[in-house]
Amino acid sequence: MMRKILFLLLILSGFVACKDDDEIGFDVPVEFRKPLEFRSIPGGAVMKYYLPDNDDVFGVRVRYMNAWGETLIKHGTYLVDTVLLSGFTEACKGATAQVSFFNRNMEETEPIEVTFNTEKSATVAVFDSLKVNSFWGGFNVTYSSPEIVSGMIHIFYIGTNPLTHEPDSILMSSMPIMEGGDTLNFTLKQALDSVDVIVRTDDYSGKRVKQRVVTGLPCLTMDTLTPGDFKFKFMGDIVENETYEIGLKYLLDGDFKGTRHHKQLLSGDRYKYATFVAGPYAFNKRFIIDLGKKMVPAAVRLYAFLNYRTSYPSNDDKHPFASTIWSGYYISRLPSKIKLYGTNENPETVDIRSCTRLFELNDNPSFYQGFRYSWAHESDQYTFATNDYSKATPEEVEKAEPVLLNMECNYSGESFQYLFFVIEDTYDSARWNGFEENPTEYVTFNELEVCVKAE
Repeated sequence: MMRKILFLLLILSGFVACKDDDEIGFDVPVEFRKPLEFRSIPGGAVMKYYLPDNDDVFGVRVRYMNAWGETLIKHGTYLVDTVLLSGFTEACKGATAQVSFFNRNMEETEPIEVTFNTEKSATVAVFDSLKVNSFWGGFNVTYSSPEIVSGMIHIFYIGTNPLTHEPDSILMSSMPIMEGGDTLNFTLKQALDSVDVIVRTDDYSGKRVKQRVVTGLPCLTMDTLTPGDFKFKFMGDIVENETYEIGLKYLLDGDFKGTRHHKQLLSGDRYKYATFVAGPYAFNKRFIIDLGKKMVPAAVRLYAFLNYRTSYPSNDDKHPFASTIWSGYYISRLPSKIKLYGTNENPETVDIRSCTRLFELNDNPSFYQGFRYSWAHESDQYTFATNDYSKATPEEVEKAEPVLLNMECNYSGESFQYLFFVIEDTYDSARWNGFEENPTEYVTFNELEVCVKAE
């Protein structure tokens, strides 16, 4: 009888021990109980914790509520020492969280209540600097953002739905927020005197964060100047060679598509180009446009040949001059990096840092970018261009869309008498998957066009 009683007591004590373990879980050793550290970041905070090498504690668990009232659980293990607490939008002081530790059996300690601060997320911070400006036939959106970014920015305008013919919000862009900020230019296909613009941000899960509406924004229009309305000057060397029909006189002759060169090709003479070339060593030298008086700049356009599938000379003993100019690839002389400035000081000597930057192209000069995706990819080549005008009639060439670098100027309303642009690099060639074919820094464009704000 006594043995049965002792056995029952042992069983009961075991149940009590299990119950106590379920309630308590496990306790964290004293050496683990170091203060937790929090560092606020855009959209949340980083929690730093301490887990020395001990098999009793496997990781840390943090429970908190995000900006939408949802409970989030984040984990950290002994392999790292930080946990990212994300999901916040506005800057917050005194956000709360419950921190516990767990072992390899996933048994958890009693939670510790902690507080921390957060900074504005990128989806909120962009609105602090957001500007929606008038632009040429549309509008312009600029913003700056923190170094840590997350979320999407969507740009709409109120136009006419082409299906219902009723007013509707029309999406122009949907893209991740860029680190540091961005400038976005939009040209409308619908003709409007003014436009209403909607800028909205979402987090990556699709939750709407913030929105701003700008109404009645005027759409700007531009006038194209004739060559007699402005003066052009280059601060470096310009190639002049009538044997190959290269010179300054071909720059402002109204031949936007290289039709004169095309006619020479059809007649069997591929060495007469009827175009403009600057160099050698034309990089980082100023191409100056004198408007004669102060005007609001709208655009400077550089035109290139259509794709006539011209075979450009390279190491040709009979044409060493043309070989030096082209090195076999027309696109390798077209700008991949260019900056356009405005000033009212002497454009030849003014410190470039004091000038207003109106446009920048900063393309990767690689073969893939230049020959497949750049503004010049439909120009004269025989590799990847989809259009082939080598045997086109004059009428077909006339109807073709021109190939141009359209440097539309950022609009501030400021007027300048002088514009100048600086070319810093050209595209690579198609040889050996992108070979540097332009060590002597020649630059070409077939026609120059200047536009200003319509009065």
